[in-house]
Amino acid sequence: MKNLQELEERKKLLVERYGLFMEKQEKLAPIAARIFATLLINKENGTTFDELVAFLGASKSTVSTNLKTLQKSEIVDFFTKPGDRKKYFTLNPIGFLARIEDDLKMYKAEHQLASEIINFKIESNEIIKNPEEKFQLSHETPYLDYLVSTISTIEKLRDGIQSKCSVFQHYNRESSNK
Repeated sequence: MKNLQELEERKKLLVERYGLFMEKQEKLAPIAARIFATLLINKENGTTFDELVAFLGASKSTVSTNLKTLQKSEIVDFFTKPGDRKKYFTLNPIGFLARIEDDLKMYKAEHQLASEIINFKIESNEIIKNPEEKFQLSHETPYLDYLVSTISTIEKLRDGIQSKCSVFQHYNRESSNK
């Protein structure tokens, strides 16, 4: 059976590994990437500023600067609890939507270009007389199928997150009107 200390060490390793991934993937600063990873693990309860400083072993100013950057990018948000003055930081679903939209644009652009290449090859094959010079098209379809499937999956994910975001925003408006 694992004890709490072993779980905490495993959590630190996961934060480090995912942080490295986010540095490369999203071009985040090292501490910003580790804040992201920490909040991903703690997303249900949120994490206080002091907890982030202690867990990451970074200075208060470094954590503060990176939190502000992540908030400006709408990657991180915070909430408060009644009777508690602390801010609880969590990942903002709107930040996920922006990342998903970027990925969707990239896949759609690639699909458009791949389709144009295939159309070029089909038109060329109609003009080219020598069978040895004609383009082979048999390997093109699976890649287009992959792109179409990926676009469809990303769109479904985006739509699901958008509906959750609208519920989240409605709840926040209701809470602030009280």
